[in-house]
Amino acid sequence: MFKKTSKKISLTLILVLSLLIICCPLIKVEADAPPPGEIENPLEAESFTELFVGIANWLAGIVGLVAVLMVVIGGFQYMVSGGNEEKVKKARQTIQWSLIGLGIALGSWGLLNALLEILGVE
Repeated sequence: MFKKTSKKISLTLILVLSLLIICCPLIKVEADAPPPGEIENPLEAESFTELFVGIANWLAGIVGLVAVLMVVIGGFQYMVSGGNEEKVKKARQTIQWSLIGLGIALGSWGLLNALLEILGVE
């Protein structure tokens, strides 16, 4: 029964995250049309570096959200384990790997920002 509930929760989370990804593009919409013969830039970024940094920051937020959700799922698994050593071990591993993934993601985000600052890119 727990596996069915876990699958339903996982599928629901995947659906919600997919909808967030689809509904939150990195474009801005303006009501004014550009003059004839001129193409307006639909992106908020003026350069590739700015676009890349915007995407990296957006992905860091998504990874943080997923990591927190995985810690919550691991905590839920731990609470409903009922003292079963195998389930407790699985819950601890879920929490451990989600924290490791969060650390790697935050480290790479920090490294990116440090490199941008060292190189003088705004």
